[in-house]
Amino acid sequence: MSQKSHRLLTPTTNPIPLLSSPLTQRYSIAHTLVVPLYYYIRGTYLIADPFITLLRDLAVVAVLQCAFCAVCLPQAGAWVSGTSGGPILEGTSSMAGRAKGKGAVSGTGSLRRKNIPGAGGSSKGAGEGNWRGRIMPTLFSLILTLTLPPLPLTLLALVLGAPLYPTSSLPLTLLLSLHVSLLAFLPLFYTHGVSATAWRDISAAWLPFDGAGAWGGSVGTFVGGWIGAIPIALDWDRDWQAWPCTVVWGVVAGWMVGRLLTGVLGWGVGRRIDLSEKEEEEIVLVERRDEVGAEKED
Repeated sequence: MSQKSHRLLTPTTNPIPLLSSPLTQRYSIAHTLVVPLYYYIRGTYLIADPFITLLRDLAVVAVLQCAFCAVCLPQAGAWVSGTSGGPILEGTSSMAGRAKGKGAVSGTGSLRRKNIPGAGGSSKGAGEGNWRGRIMPTLFSLILTLTLPPLPLTLLALVLGAPLYPTSSLPLTLLLSLHVSLLAFLPLFYTHGVSATAWRDISAAWLPFDGAGAWGGSVGTFVGGWIGAIPIALDWDRDWQAWPCTVVWGVVAGWMVGRLLTGVLGWGVGRRIDLSEKEEEEIVLVERRDEVGAEKED
């Protein structure tokens, strides 16, 4: 049987790097702990009045996420975010014989040293230097985060079982989507902008895990939200089971775990999720099993 192509398109994005200032690593770890701590403190208020709590907390979470982006991450256009190189998940066929393209960045996506407005000149890594130069990219990323993902995320939540009735639940679902968008997408908009190639990789879950914990936090957000919905279906009749309390806590817990594993412990940095090849291999195995069964019947 001839070898089949496992992927029509090749992921080209590099891992998102942390800026190299001494403050960056400490601030990144502190941010990973402060955000879930804030949600924990607000837990009783969330149970008592989910709408008002989620609405008020948007401003705090947005400030925390914007501060993390401005202090720890290079903005879009200030680093080499996409090349034809970069490692993929070990054990897949695409890893063999994969050549690095021209201009590829080795390692975990180190910063290219060049003169960039607001980056502090060529003596520093791209995206570092004057923090004032990162205010506008951060605000622009925040606008994109609050306008583009929330509606698709709301529709996705409804498809996956978010309540349609009573209709008072719909604003809660929208607010949940806004929180998910701030946690999962703000760092991605900040570092990749509106690059079509980067967002193709993001939508296909091909982005490599990075030492900054940005993509790990995004993946953890969605996995945690899915797990967090499980207690709602349990017939315990508890106040904290009301929509969307457990989903919010699951989202935040997943975000924290994803960041801790990748950004703090360095697990899987540079690797990509690659479900398509596994699915293709399963299809080939099923086809071979069917062929063997047909031959035995003959």
